[in-house]
Amino acid sequence: MIDKFFEYVTQKDFEPIKSFYLQNTLNPKIWHNFKIDDEIRESLLKIANDYVEHLELEDTEIDDIMLTGSNSNYNWSEYSDFDLHIIFDFEKINEDTTLVKKYLQTASKLWNEEHDLLIKGYEVEVYAQDINEPHVSSGEFSLLNNKWIKKPSKEDFEPDEELIKRKAGVLMDRIDDLEIDFKYHFNYKDLSEKVKKLWKKIKGNRQKGLYKEGEFSIENLVFKLMRRNGYIGKLISLKSKIYDKQFK
Repeated sequence: MIDKFFEYVTQKDFEPIKSFYLQNTLNPKIWHNFKIDDEIRESLLKIANDYVEHLELEDTEIDDIMLTGSNSNYNWSEYSDFDLHIIFDFEKINEDTTLVKKYLQTASKLWNEEHDLLIKGYEVEVYAQDINEPHVSSGEFSLLNNKWIKKPSKEDFEPDEELIKRKAGVLMDRIDDLEIDFKYHFNYKDLSEKVKKLWKKIKGNRQKGLYKEGEFSIENLVFKLMRRNGYIGKLISLKSKIYDKQFK
């Protein structure tokens, strides 16, 4: 039993914290004097249009196709991807905007899972966004209009490594504990509730941090660290495995 315990509490990987330090320039593979590479722009526009066609929504207009996230800012790194946001007016699709949001979230998730799209070595992640949805980012570029919506500026920022490690470490330990419980625990309904509660807490903390302090908030960086070192993936996978076990 002790050997199995230590199987899950191996040294935590905090190395991705180094990727939170800001670069001196925007990603040179993408930007030249704040102008986007033409081939990259055309590729992203094609992906966006293929995605919209895949949705099969009749008479649906795109308000914008936006590039955001770290590859449109100074915090790009080897972990970055292309955050491709397709902007719609959800009310024009259907007056039940909650239903529209759920449909587009599911469609985006399936699209991203079914496609392995790389440009300049970076993955492309597609997201459908309502025109009225607030978005927290210090860099937003309109691919449709080929101009900055929000031009980034380099901030005076340095990540608090010890605080990020401490906060992330607590959550990572909890995920390790849940994995141990899964291996030796047979009350899967109870375990499922614990996993859901933890996932809700992690996502909720991130959203609060984003709205309160922006993309450099401690809560967002904790989430990014755990996504980059695999712990978010472990929790999502555990959630699925527990669900499946309840039917065996």
